[in-house]
Amino acid sequence: MLTRNRLRRSLLYVPGDRENMLRRAPQRGADGLILNLEDAVGPANKELARAGVVAALRAGGFGATEVIVRINPLDSETGYRDLLAVVPARPDAILLPKTRTAEEVRFAAWTLARLEEVQDLPRAGICLMCMIESAAAVLAAQEIARADRRVSALVFGAADYAEDVGCVATSDRRAFLPVLTLVVLAARAAGIAAIDSPHMLPGDHEGLRQSAILARELGLDGKSAIHPDQVDLINKVFSPSSDEIRRAQATLAALGSSSDGRPLAGAALLQGELIEAPHLAWARRVLLTAEQLGLLLPSET
Repeated sequence: MLTRNRLRRSLLYVPGDRENMLRRAPQRGADGLILNLEDAVGPANKELARAGVVAALRAGGFGATEVIVRINPLDSETGYRDLLAVVPARPDAILLPKTRTAEEVRFAAWTLARLEEVQDLPRAGICLMCMIESAAAVLAAQEIARADRRVSALVFGAADYAEDVGCVATSDRRAFLPVLTLVVLAARAAGIAAIDSPHMLPGDHEGLRQSAILARELGLDGKSAIHPDQVDLINKVFSPSSDEIRRAQATLAALGSSSDGRPLAGAALLQGELIEAPHLAWARRVLLTAEQLGLLLPSET
């Protein structure tokens, strides 16, 4: 099962009923693509979008990019038809919209298992990601994150959340800070990823940068995007800087590391700062990401 070790700095939403966007999506540079069958697709185009996403999945060409399909709510006929159609085409993950309870997640996992069995597909080969976009979902986030071993990420949906609770989305995102923290805590406790909502103004690059920086500072692993032009900036914010990589390497050298991952030194001074075991864990995370991005040689970690 793929969890936090997979890069998910940027997840780009791609409307399922836009064949040209589906075709060009793998070249956009995002770590993951969310092929969208839900809100971005009007009722009249649901079947067209479903067919387009299945065709794109079968055509392949995504390389190492994670391919996620956001279906319609599974308690609707449309959502169930989505799942029946896309599972045989083997996406990497299914994104469940408007998740409210752990029971919904367990039902989705059970349905996936039955479809894999009927279609003779690899068992537990498809992950689940869960949208956290309501008051009920926030309060149940820990149970949702732990509902099934398929769950690999919690994805915050700010627009639906703001509508549900009646809060105002300001540029500093202050209404979302408690929610983002709860999403991060639930994800970390379950050992899965936490992904931020998109910045809804495609041309506002400074607003996007500030939003992404805040998300990273709060501990999220990445941020979703609604436009290809947002991907590079998001990737940059969620990638370790050269200073962070040097600091991580210096931390590893100062504390050392035994075969079981524990520091050889209980504590050390690094540039005047006392560092201990938690700093070693941070350094390993930074260097793992840097290695995945080709920013250092594997032997350096």
